[in-house]
Amino acid sequence: MTCELTEEDLWSGLDRGALEVEQHLTCCTTCRQRAAQFRAGMAAIHEASTPRTAPMPARIGSYVVIRRLGEGGMGIVYEAEQDAPRRLVAIKVVRGGRHVDEYRLRLFEREAQTLGRLRHPSIAAIYHGGRTDDGEHFFAMELVQGVPLTQYVRDTRMPRRDRLRLFQEIAQAINYAHQRGVIHRDLKPTNILVDNDGHPKILDFGLARITDADGSLTTTTHDAGRIMGTLPYMSPEEARGNPDEIDVRSDVYSLGVILYELMTEHLPYVVKRTALPEAIRVICEDSPRKPSAYDRTLRGDLETIALKALEKEPSRRYQSAAAMMEDVERYLSDQPILARPASALYHLSKLIVRHRLFFLAAAAMVAAVVAVAYYTEGFERERRVAMENTMDLNSLQVAVLEKKLAEELHHDDAKLMEAEPHYKNALAIFRKLNREGDVAPTLMRLAELLIVRPAQEGGSKDLDYEEAEATLLESLDWVRRRGPAGYEQERKALSWLLTIYSPECLDDKESFKLTEEDLRDLENRVAASAQANSPNSRKN
Repeated sequence: MTCELTEEDLWSGLDRGALEVEQHLTCCTTCRQRAAQFRAGMAAIHEASTPRTAPMPARIGSYVVIRRLGEGGMGIVYEAEQDAPRRLVAIKVVRGGRHVDEYRLRLFEREAQTLGRLRHPSIAAIYHGGRTDDGEHFFAMELVQGVPLTQYVRDTRMPRRDRLRLFQEIAQAINYAHQRGVIHRDLKPTNILVDNDGHPKILDFGLARITDADGSLTTTTHDAGRIMGTLPYMSPEEARGNPDEIDVRSDVYSLGVILYELMTEHLPYVVKRTALPEAIRVICEDSPRKPSAYDRTLRGDLETIALKALEKEPSRRYQSAAAMMEDVERYLSDQPILARPASALYHLSKLIVRHRLFFLAAAAMVAAVVAVAYYTEGFERERRVAMENTMDLNSLQVAVLEKKLAEELHHDDAKLMEAEPHYKNALAIFRKLNREGDVAPTLMRLAELLIVRPAQEGGSKDLDYEEAEATLLESLDWVRRRGPAGYEQERKALSWLLTIYSPECLDDKESFKLTEEDLRDLENRVAASAQANSPNSRKN
């Protein structure tokens, strides 16, 4: 069977890493072969177009080279051994050797100058810099044995509070750099290694800016319009490529992205496979997805801290890494954070969390007092309930007797109208006790007394039509609640309504007469009820 996937669609999908194409390859032998050929060709092109890395030197200055650790756009990093003092170091050599371009050399020298300013346990230290006899620029720095930040917390399954403590160490180191006039500008997890003791080391100050005491730049690389850094961790002002807008708050933004990723294991924006102009627009204009969308337990203070650091406008962010670090510490110690105005209730909740033992003891004392009061009043409460039950029982007995008396009078034509007040007395008690099973039949008997008997006697001038109508409507409401058990009573109530609404019964009471359309509607309802309640209908 011929595969319908075209060469263009296959190559495009492989280039994009499209999931649907990868799934297709698992079941299509032809496309798997085509994909293998395509990938082999691309690998050959890549290899042919990639500048050859210079052979690993045996020595760099006075350092003995052991192995290549990695390389980037600016330089190559080797592991080497220093003789005196005897230790392992990382040697960074600028690409291009003696023919390195001026811009690349400036960046390299600035990184060495930056590291020379900093002496902090969480920042990789520089030991020495210089040039080899061949004219290659290099510097030796602390060799960090560790793994990138996000990989470390993922591999160790680090709990949230430990992740926050680790983040605080990073923020403290960045604040230290800021206090010495250094802005990193390329903070990201791959530039933060966690060593074997679980402590972070910040690397790669190649894009750092150095400022003097009053904040003006003392080193610059004329990078206006040039995007420097890594897009997902880049602040809006960095993405716009305007160096004049960049200050310590740009690093605060990058710290916000790192905190967001540590908490959710996602980035606030997905720009990895987005065209550059669109990626910049997203960073500068779109709002980040709330961390609680990934994990509800992040709602509240942690979410507020992360989103404040990710504000588009620098003036709305934390104004320093120290301020952000302080709020993280406040969260960890159950104190109100400063990123939002706190209500009295919020302060109280934090106070309770901080002093759990005290409030638990106080709550236990209050509970004991309440329990004593509750049991002290227990007998009185039980006595009142018993009395109320007894009163309800007595009332029910009275209502039953009233109804029985009404029934006796109802069957005596001479005393027919005397039954009405007894029905009403019984009905009032049944309603009060909410005895639905007694209310409905009592209402129907009262309606029969008010309507059927006078109608059978040719209509009574003393009949209160308003009361009759109200009684029937209430009867309908009650009997319909009874479901199938009330079908017959519903039919009767509708028939009686038709009787009292008819002109013959109402005589000259114009206010109670219905239009012909209303009468037809009522007749249809009576007929429908009779049909629904017929034996044949119920069998179906």
